[in-house]
Amino acid sequence: MKNWTTLLDGELRERALQTVDEIAEVLLLGQGLDEPSLSGGLAGRAFLFAELQRGRPQLGHGGHAERLIHQAALALEEKPLMPWLYGGFAGIAWSIERLGTLGLHGLEDMDEIDEVLLDLISRQPWSADYDLIRGLVGLGVYALERLPRPLAVQCLEAIVARLEERSTRAGPGLSWWTPPHHLPPHQRAMYTEGYFNLGAAHGVPAVVALLALIARAGVAEKKARELAQGGARWLLANALPDSPGARFPSAVAPGLDVTPCRSAWCYGDPGVVLCLAVTAQALGDPQLEREALAIAREAALRPEEESGVRDAGLCHGSAGLGHIYNRLYQVSGDATFKEAATAWFTRTLRMRRPGEGVAGFVFWSSPTGKNEDTGWIADKSLLNGVTGTALALLAAAQPHTPTWDGMLMASIPA
Repeated sequence: MKNWTTLLDGELRERALQTVDEIAEVLLLGQGLDEPSLSGGLAGRAFLFAELQRGRPQLGHGGHAERLIHQAALALEEKPLMPWLYGGFAGIAWSIERLGTLGLHGLEDMDEIDEVLLDLISRQPWSADYDLIRGLVGLGVYALERLPRPLAVQCLEAIVARLEERSTRAGPGLSWWTPPHHLPPHQRAMYTEGYFNLGAAHGVPAVVALLALIARAGVAEKKARELAQGGARWLLANALPDSPGARFPSAVAPGLDVTPCRSAWCYGDPGVVLCLAVTAQALGDPQLEREALAIAREAALRPEEESGVRDAGLCHGSAGLGHIYNRLYQVSGDATFKEAATAWFTRTLRMRRPGEGVAGFVFWSSPTGKNEDTGWIADKSLLNGVTGTALALLAAAQPHTPTWDGMLMASIPA
């Protein structure tokens, strides 16, 4: 991939940087975010101050980033945590490793974490989720970051083996089935036998991208490549033929109708095509890249009022779409993606409500995770809240390749 270029310019760039500065100021003053995780807490917030340090080192934001990641690291020793990337100790450890590339001091020795994860991943059969947020794929993101350490290689080999065991032949390729006991109640009522999940957050697209990145790293290369190629074929075969801008449903299951999905990272065309673009680059597959970018252009041109976007978050909001199209622009140079990214960042800035939420941003979400509790809330997190909004804006306003978005399977390899 060519060098990262600044997407925004002029007055819009100045507004973006001012907004990020105001968000950072509020986050420094706030004391309400004490949990340590990557997606929701201290580790994720550390990335914002590390990225601010890259752009304007004279302001001393690196010290804030080190303090936050140190606080998150203490949780590895003091609190019982699940292993997963987004909400568990793998995500904190991944953050420490990533931030170390920027010169921040982390833990001296994380081999014990690698050993714990290798023991977990080596268990057969794998009965937990396979996904990015709380499953095998997220653990693979961490293990990739730990290469070339021998324990990391062993972890990735085991992950490929577990994903092969969980795969199933489907259509022209292969896929990964989500059984009903892994579904939340409202989905289990609809998909009583389970489903194939087509979302980047919980489904097949991130599996395919991870396997391609593992193959690119030269670990279990033949098998990882074979699985990634089979998964990519299956995904493309499940694109709806007559639904421009909304080609991928959220899920498919035998005997059930499929419907077009909103535009988002977690579910919908933007997240799927981003994973396919990562896959194509990692495998050196120009045909797959052409097909993925063609669908991505349709998604980029989808009318805003049909997108389903309500807030400025990364997961399913305007900043997330802005960042995805910025990533696709950086790798392709296609003006369609630049225009789409700029439009979504413009909308993001227009969403500010002075005096409300966090630095003027509120988010359409559920503090309890239950649909009936969904409403407008103040959210400081990376995945669903203002930290992620600020990181996406900053990536569009600075000439630096983002360090944090590998957690979204958005880091397209050079």
